[in-house]
Amino acid sequence: MNYPFDSIWINQGEVSIDALCSGNAKAVSEFEASTFSFIAAWLSGGNEFTLQTSGSTGSPKSITFTRNQLKASAARTVNALGLRPGITALVCLNTKYVAGKMMLVRALEHQMKIIAVGPSSDPFRQIPEDFQIDFVAVAPLQLQTLVDNPLYTNRLNTMKAILVGGATVNLKLKASINSLACPVYETFGMTETLSNIALKRLNPTEASDLFIPLPGVTLSLDSRGCLVVTDPIQPDAIITNDVVQIHENGFQWLGRADNVINSGGVKIYAEFVESLLEVAFQNLSVRYNYFIGRLPDNQLGELVALYIEGHYLDLNDLIKLKEAVASIPEKFQRPRKIVLIASFQYTPTGKITRKSTMDGPIMPVKQIITL
Repeated sequence: MNYPFDSIWINQGEVSIDALCSGNAKAVSEFEASTFSFIAAWLSGGNEFTLQTSGSTGSPKSITFTRNQLKASAARTVNALGLRPGITALVCLNTKYVAGKMMLVRALEHQMKIIAVGPSSDPFRQIPEDFQIDFVAVAPLQLQTLVDNPLYTNRLNTMKAILVGGATVNLKLKASINSLACPVYETFGMTETLSNIALKRLNPTEASDLFIPLPGVTLSLDSRGCLVVTDPIQPDAIITNDVVQIHENGFQWLGRADNVINSGGVKIYAEFVESLLEVAFQNLSVRYNYFIGRLPDNQLGELVALYIEGHYLDLNDLIKLKEAVASIPEKFQRPRKIVLIASFQYTPTGKITRKSTMDGPIMPVKQIITL
């Protein structure tokens, strides 16, 4: 294929397309190696590409897609965002995984200049101030770092689109991006769907609270209430583990079926409880890495538990945590126990692996506190 630019800019230097395609570009990091190899394979006309899942919801696995599937997915997102050839795309997500690879496909197929930096909390740090950036996909932590730095405000406001996904967009980040002039979209997707199949506009405040499916995507529910995605670029319907409510114009995400807690016959969505705690934690200035999970119980089968990453809790923090838990309106949704774990387990892309953190023998439980 014809790519209109002679080089890409990566990690503070130019690398020619000729060097990439001939195998003469020397990678000095894993990020550069995966970026170079994918670009070379794409520009040489490769017809099949194998993508690796991150393993946040199960064992990592490999899925092979055709070139046409990747092209169709990229085109759909680019068209939905109204992006045009000649703009600059920043690739700052791991190009070993779907989000980073799809940013490369969008740029290569739609004639965007590529700026690439290895994954870090501050993607702008290595990039000269006079470089124009028009389009980027980021994780929530990266976007929070960018909006918190006043030196980046003008650069963000001149961008044409920002995609954010891969983890929950919390209340602090939503408030931070509300004043940005650049449109910011939360993405819904996974490796199996070739990145995003739905977008939710996050700014301004009056933006929709629903994920809007991209053109051609149709949605339904299975018997569990989980989302089923029918997509013309996929040979079969994709049955997810995402519990959603479907509305006329889109859908609301409730949580993962594999994270549902069955306590005394009542189904409790862990992610929904987390969203309630987030409000209280923010009001009380509680700052911990945490998630809602389950503990076995002889009477109820499973208890709602608040898992916190750390070695100890001081008395003031414990008082705040109890106050936050008490603020949850429905008593059955309130955590009954706090489980203190020295260190959570994470995927290579930075997501907490709940199951292995809760069930695995690697991370010792430091303390269990009854609330």
